[in-house]
Amino acid sequence: MAPRATPPIDARIERVLQELRARFAQPVSLAEAARWAHLSPSRFRHLFADQVGASFRAYLLWLRINAAVEHAMAGATWTEAAHFAGFADSSHLSRTFRRMFGFVPVMLVRE
Repeated sequence: MAPRATPPIDARIERVLQELRARFAQPVSLAEAARWAHLSPSRFRHLFADQVGASFRAYLLWLRINAAVEHAMAGATWTEAAHFAGFADSSHLSRTFRRMFGFVPVMLVRE
């Protein structure tokens, strides 16, 4: 039996994902993203979660955390990485990371 193909992502949501990846460190509201997709905020919220598998807010946080971790792994300090990704400071990054993953980001680095 052949595996079922995953349906392609809605073009409106793909457009929003591209914008979010380009602006991950900048604040973006759900209403603004809904305008990019030419949808009402309510319809956008439901379509985004259905297509992406995460809420809009959770996806934004994941993007920012991912950018911060990549920046830190490339040699930046955690404070520099936090600022790069749009967090107020390294403590804000750590709290958000711990809330999402259950441990602090410095545990990613082995001595």
